[in-house]
Amino acid sequence: MVVYPPYVKVSGKFTVEVSALVGASALGNYNQIATAKVVLPLGNGKVVAYEGIPIITGNSLKHWHSVYLAENYVNLGGKLLNVLCKHGIGVRGYKKDISSFDSNFEAANSESEAILDLCNDIHGFLIPDKQLKRDSLVEFSNAIPVLTEENLENVSKFAIQHNKVVPRQVKDKTGETMMPFKQEYASVPSYGFAASMDLGWILRPRYEGNGSVVQLPQGIDANVERRLRAKSSVLALYNLLMGSGSKQARALPIVKLTELMIVVSNAPIPNLVHGAYVDYAKLSMEILSAYYNAFNKNKSISINVHCYGIKDCVSVGNLQPKVHQSLDSLIESVIDDVENLMQ
Repeated sequence: MVVYPPYVKVSGKFTVEVSALVGASALGNYNQIATAKVVLPLGNGKVVAYEGIPIITGNSLKHWHSVYLAENYVNLGGKLLNVLCKHGIGVRGYKKDISSFDSNFEAANSESEAILDLCNDIHGFLIPDKQLKRDSLVEFSNAIPVLTEENLENVSKFAIQHNKVVPRQVKDKTGETMMPFKQEYASVPSYGFAASMDLGWILRPRYEGNGSVVQLPQGIDANVERRLRAKSSVLALYNLLMGSGSKQARALPIVKLTELMIVVSNAPIPNLVHGAYVDYAKLSMEILSAYYNAFNKNKSISINVHCYGIKDCVSVGNLQPKVHQSLDSLIESVIDDVENLMQ
């Protein structure tokens, strides 16, 4: 398989307070959040299971990444996206020149045509009628509470009652009165997450041709456009990690990013250990070092590790991470690495 850098891997932790996270279902006027069962190894073959643990689904994180991807792309001057992508609607596979909801929605006739649209390109699509698809270049794990006994025992899930008050003038005309409902919320001392982005495939069809970059409309430079899309993808992480994978209709999420590890490489590398594990940074460095030593006999592989807020992000073997004192420094360095590796 041909290698198309850059490859970006992400892992880290954040805290959540009184946030709705991801909606799961509704029972009458009771809105539930997504939960799962997690298992904590205790050693000596013993485990303890925790039921009803609040999670943020990878699907939700992926959706919000696409929303902020489009926002950042437009703010940076990008123009190749259709109205669905621009409005944050996750329906893909349509041509890039659909500019309004009054247009005829025509599905793309090929992968090459579809990926002219930003969201089709980065987040993939499926057109069953035409047997056309594209795998997403951006993938997210579920975000789950960090796997320690203390953290899991301090996870809190609860419901708060809200009231929708209808003015008397409206009640007299519609018959609608005050509507009480309950929304579930959660507070979690520490969440872990992980993501992967294969940005070298930007504007390259996976299932057509020979992997060459598609021809863009006249006047648009392909190299500039690809770097613009890659930069927007990294910047969208910034928005996402401040809690925007959560349900926001009733309350903006209360989130603090505490740890972040981003790795940029010119070759395919393993995913990082999920941030839900206490020693994820140390284990990730060991895995990356072993990979680097095994495949770097000809000194052709570069692996750039960037860390923020992680105490045990230290050198392992020939790999030396760059420790940043601010998120601004980390994101700027990651963007520089990504743009330098675009081919």
